[in-house]
Formats: sequence, C-alpha cells, structure tokens
Amino acid sequence: MRRFALLAALALAAPAARAQTEPGPLPPTPTDYVYARSLALSAYRGLAAGGNDAIFYNPAALAARKRFATELQGLMFRDGSETSGSVLSGSVVDSTSSELAGGFAYSYVKSLGYQPSGIFGGGTDVALAFPLGRTFFVGATVTYLDLSAPTNKVNAVNVNLGLLWQVSKLVSLGGAGYNLINTCHPDVTPRAFGAGAAIGPDETFHITGDFYREWGTAGPRNVWSAGGEIFLFDVAAVRGGWVFDPGRHSQWWSGGAGFSVDGFGMDFTYRQAFGTATWRVLAAGFKIVMPNM
Repeated sequence: MRRFALLAALALAAPAARAQTEPGPLPPTPTDYVYARSLALSAYRGLAAGGNDAIFYNPAALAARKRFATELQGLMFRDGSETSGSVLSGSVVDSTSSELAGGFAYSYVKSLGYQPSGIFGGGTDVALAFPLGRTFFVGATVTYLDLSAPTNKVNAVNVNLGLLWQVSKLVSLGGAGYNLINTCHPDVTPRAFGAGAAIGPDETFHITGDFYREWGTAGPRNVWSAGGEIFLFDVAAVRGGWVFDPGRHSQWWSGGAGFSVDGFGMDFTYRQAFGTATWRVLAAGFKIVMPNM
C-alpha cells in the first residue's frame, strides 16, 4: 500500500545497505503487517472483520463492521542482538456514528541499522469508508510522510483506494491500489496493488490469503501470503501465517496470540525469516474496542 513511515525509512536507507552487502530480509513495512494481528496473519486485505490495520491495507473494510476502537501498537525488527528498526503507532476508528466510517493513525519510525546516523520521522493517515448497498464497501486513505535521513528528506502526500465485497457470511474479498499519486519518490511510495480473500465466521475462525504486486525502482515485485486464526471461548485467539517474497529472496513464518475481555485486548506476534535465524520481528498491541457503540 502506500507504504508509510517504515517503508519510507527502509527505502531511503536501502541503497546504502546494498552498496555494502548483499541484501537480506528487510524489516516489514506497514504494508507488510505493522500491527500485531495482521503481522501474525500475514494476509489481511480481504478480511472484513479486521482491526485498525485496515487503515493501511484496505480502508474499505473500516465500514464493513460497526465498531469504535483505539489501538496502540509497537514493533521491533531485530538483527541478532541489535534493534535495527522500530515503529510506534496509535490509531482510532469510528464506524458507529454514521454510515461514513473514519480512521486516523500516526506512526513514528526509527531505523538505525541501515545508515550510520539512522533515519526517523512519521506518517499520518486519514481514512474514510462507506457502504455501496449491503455487501460492497469502498474506502480511501490519505497519507502524509515526513521523514529525514542524513542524505535525504521526504515530505509527500499520497492516496490509497480500497474495495471490499462481503460475498456471504463466510466469505469476503478485498483489493486496494496504493500510492496512486506520483510523488517522484518511487522507492518511498511505489505504485502497488494488493488483493485478498478471507473465509470463516467472525466468531470462530478465519483463513486468509493475499497477493501483492509492487512497481518500484527495482522493477515489479510480487509477494504471496497466507494465514489463519482460531478464536477460543470469545476471549482468546491463536494465529499463524507465512509470507513468500521472492523479490527480497526471503520467506517468513509468524505466530501470535490475542486476548480480549470486556472490550479491552492485547495482541502479541513473533515473526522469523526462514533460514536466517538472526532476522526476526516482535510486535505487541493494546486495544479498546466497543462494538455497536
């Protein structure tokens, strides 16, 4: 998607990294699952019963369920004993006040592993979504990036558009186009398209699958992913996922769990690169959800 803060940070830093060493698995961007639940599932774009993650992946999903939610999420990317990147994000979504659902998120990124002086900055996202009939939903996210590095600075605005179709009670399909405005920063805001499907009832389980294609300065890049989650006793959830990213010569597995009582919940996720034991991601989130408020 419009890859906001961490994507931009990594894109700015990547050329220096490639000049020094063969590229390895990179930290995930917000498009590649920055929130704990979506990081665990790995595939998220077709999920109607999502969380505030939909602001980034498919804004149309914000209108698919009635809820008021606030979330605070954090992520660390680790290379051996070093923390090479971190993201802290807060978001609010309201789809109960009217048919027009809205979301707001701010994310701060700090990356030390790819340039000697590091890179830092923020991404601000504002999303709107509304239903077209009873089963179709459309949405848009506007993103503002403000990022700084020793050799570059990015101030850019971009737009993502999303669609979601609730095919039946058990099946939903979604798709989104990312970075639809040419900002002249193809490494930071590459044009991209993502599509996904989800199967399962909201209260019991989900099986998900995604495809993502990106057109950046290095040429087209395809990413395939799949995941699943099981809900236990209306209190807990167990999740897992897999990502195949041939453009970055990497595969990832992920596992996580979530807990929720009376609208208060927490999510935890661990993500690991195949065959590269030092590359891993840790994510955690706290959320307050008020369905049908």
